[in-house]
Amino acid sequence: MNGEMLIRWSVRLAVTCYVMRLVFDVNDCCGNTAQRMARRWWTAGLACFVVHVVAAFHFEYGWNHAIAFEYIAKRTAEMTGWKSGIGLYVNEAFLCLWLIDTVLWWRNLNWPRNRMSYWLVQGIFAFLMIQATAVFGPPFWKIVVSVVLAGLGVQFFRSRKNGKSNAGGSLESS
Repeated sequence: MNGEMLIRWSVRLAVTCYVMRLVFDVNDCCGNTAQRMARRWWTAGLACFVVHVVAAFHFEYGWNHAIAFEYIAKRTAEMTGWKSGIGLYVNEAFLCLWLIDTVLWWRNLNWPRNRMSYWLVQGIFAFLMIQATAVFGPPFWKIVVSVVLAGLGVQFFRSRKNGKSNAGGSLESS
């Protein structure tokens, strides 16, 4: 597999893992078992995203942050007309958020049941997925983003309907 393929497929797998996590969130029928499966998908997604970032810096940017910044600025300008490489810093912050959220989840299985932190993380992920799809993604990613947004919508309305203080809707937060 060449560098370009590794970059593309690692991020596609990361997105797939994220969607699978949402599937377990939306179908929280098995309590802690569903939480554990969702956590595994979330962790696998993080690992794929780390591979994506490392592969991009290695194969595409030659470990040069300035080149990465300029490339992202160029792609952003092509898609939006606004030349800014700030997306690189957003991507780095996104990686840190995913890492922190994953570590917290492995320390406490009930971590995502904290409604405020769950929706904050999911809101950031959904926003960044839409942005990444618009700038870097192929056309079929619009379908992936639609599925993600639909899953989040179902999850949000389900948790509101149940009136629970958790993200999953069926288990009380601890």
